[in-house]
This record gives sequence, C-alpha cells and structure tokens, in this order.
Amino acid sequence: MGLEKVIEQIEHDGEEKIRSLLRDAEHQADQLLQTTRKEIEAKSKLKKLEIEKQITMLQAQERSAVEIEAKKIQLNAKKVILANTYQQCLASLQTLPHQKILSALFKNLEKELPEAAVVYSNERDEKVVRSLTKLQYGGVIYCLGGIIAENDDKTITVDYRYETIAAAIWDNSLKEIAEHLFG
Repeated sequence: MGLEKVIEQIEHDGEEKIRSLLRDAEHQADQLLQTTRKEIEAKSKLKKLEIEKQITMLQAQERSAVEIEAKKIQLNAKKVILANTYQQCLASLQTLPHQKILSALFKNLEKELPEAAVVYSNERDEKVVRSLTKLQYGGVIYCLGGIIAENDDKTITVDYRYETIAAAIWDNSLKEIAEHLFG
C-alpha cells in the first residue's frame, strides 16, 4: 500500500469517524431536545393546573365577597325599612284619641303605682291630664303623648310615654314585625 492510499484511508476513516460523531451528537441533541420539551410540557401542565386552581379559588373568594356585600346591603336596607316603619308607628300615635288613652294609662297607674303623687305630660295633653287626675301636675315634658308619674320622694317612676310603650312593644315584637315586612 502506498503512502497516498494510507493517507486516503486515514482521511476516509477520519471523515467516517466525524460523520459518526456528528450523527451521535445530532442523535443526543434530538434526545436532549425531546426530553427538554417533555419536561417543559409537564411543567407547563403543572403551572396551568396551578393557575386554574388559583383562578377557581379567586373566583370563589370573589363570589363570597359579592354575596357578603349583597347581604350587607340587604341588611342595611331592612334596617332602614324597620327604622322608617318605627317612625311611622310613632307618627301614627299622634292621631290616636288621647283622652281615651290617657284615661286607660291612669287606670294602669293606679294599679302599678298607687302611691303616685306627681304626673308629667306634654303640653298638648296638659289640660286633659289635669282633668283626669287629682295628682299634682309636675310640668311639661317633651314626648309624643302619655304620662310619667312619680311617688312623693321621686324614688319610683312609671314611664307611660307613647315612645316608651312603643319601644317596648317594638322590641318584644321585632321578630314578628320583620317576618311580616320581609316574609
């Protein structure tokens, strides 16, 4: 074999070796690329699931917040309606026959505080109160109607003002009133 043939053989073997190495490198690069793509896809799927989970949680939180806000608004509206209803109730007391009511209040007073000595009323009812009782008239008080009575030493007081009676009835009947108004 001649030198040229040996060189040619070495070049040929070298080129074959280079091609083989390049094929192996390309094969390894393809495998690495496929592995990397699979890892990226897996991580992407996990991230997507995490994001969907977070979105679902945020939507649930938002729904809850909206529901709570709606309940607050509804509760405040009910409070306003109840307050307006109470004010209408007090206003309607102005139209009642005061002499009859005051007479009934004095009958109750005789039972509840027989030692009553002084009575108070609003200015509008003063004449009626003076005509219905022999108790000392203590003066004018600010109220819608009704009376306040005290014993001689002012240690016992009975409050029969319309506002007080209405508030007691309102407090005792609030649940029924709310059910009637709001079903």
